Amino acid sequence: MLFDLRPKTKRADLYDREKELREFQSAVNLGEDLILLLGIRRLGKSSLLNVALAESGFPYAKIDVRSLYFTHGSIPQGILARKILDSLLATVSGRKSLRLKLEKVLSSIRGLRVSGLSVEFERKPDLAEILEKISSWAENENLRAIIAFDEAQYLRLSGIRYDGLIAYGVDSLPGITFALTGSEVGMLHDFLGLEDPKKPLFGRYAREIVLQRFRREESMDFLRRGFEEVGIKPSRQEIGDAVGRFDGIVGWLTMYGYLRGVRKLPHAQAMDELFNMAEKLIRGELSSLIRNSRRYGVILKAVAMGNVRWSTIKEYVEFKMGPVNDAKFSVLLKNLLKYGYLEKKGNEYSIPDPVVKEVVKNLQLTPR
Repeated sequence: MLFDLRPKTKRADLYDREKELREFQSAVNLGEDLILLLGIRRLGKSSLLNVALAESGFPYAKIDVRSLYFTHGSIPQGILARKILDSLLATVSGRKSLRLKLEKVLSSIRGLRVSGLSVEFERKPDLAEILEKISSWAENENLRAIIAFDEAQYLRLSGIRYDGLIAYGVDSLPGITFALTGSEVGMLHDFLGLEDPKKPLFGRYAREIVLQRFRREESMDFLRRGFEEVGIKPSRQEIGDAVGRFDGIVGWLTMYGYLRGVRKLPHAQAMDELFNMAEKLIRGELSSLIRNSRRYGVILKAVAMGNVRWSTIKEYVEFKMGPVNDAKFSVLLKNLLKYGYLEKKGNEYSIPDPVVKEVVKNLQLTPR
């Protein structure tokens, strides 16, 4: 259902995004090597990726890189290799001939043993060799294998040059398409370095599919359809109130719909509970950022309070925390743009998520 809080896996549960799904399928069918799904947090990138992979018709592996990073503190090559192979084997489990051929190809790798739908390593795996075997198998079967990294910007924190490995795949492995999502769009671009002559992926082509927030009429329709699924009919005023507060961010709209439609909370209570839950989530997301520099929090608060230009934001920060030189201040602003907490149109900065903006307004920040 539309109000399921988990990432969607079927088109029937995914509202709209038809254009993005078609573009993903077109890229795969054309044999493109690198697809980027981009957008700020809570726009449904993981859901879109799930559905796109399931409908591609090709075998695929999907890895939640953020989960691996928070579990292990880095992205070890052995764990990433195991996740890729386990996921790939699972997606071909119902196609016996294809699975057996894949198992045969993988078993030719020294120190790797396939056991059911999982693999075991008797020595440190060579991920480049594994990808070579996957590509060869896909080519022989007239297929493409899709290797998908969800929240791929976390690969940059591993100490391993995964950007170089992806570059090798793009250049030399014609049976593989890499699909990457990123909610910290600037950080993902920095990791890939498509425009940085010093990076391995410089100059490579990537199909960029950017998710936008819903327009007001789309948000209204999303909520109406979701409420029809669960058999309730809130007033137009309630739906308009929710859309006005959450501004087309599908993650917040879904959570409101779940609280109002599935748990059957009254409108006001659903709104309050959502904001309380969101506040804890956002404070947790911001905590490490602000620990690194309190100025990040003060910059966000300045923007939330209506200071939208470089000069007025800097004046607010200096009023609260004392002088900061122009170069350092510009770096802080640039980082917040990369992390997705700010966006810039013309000469004005804004916080793209209205709930983040509301939470930031209430932050109590004290100088170090």
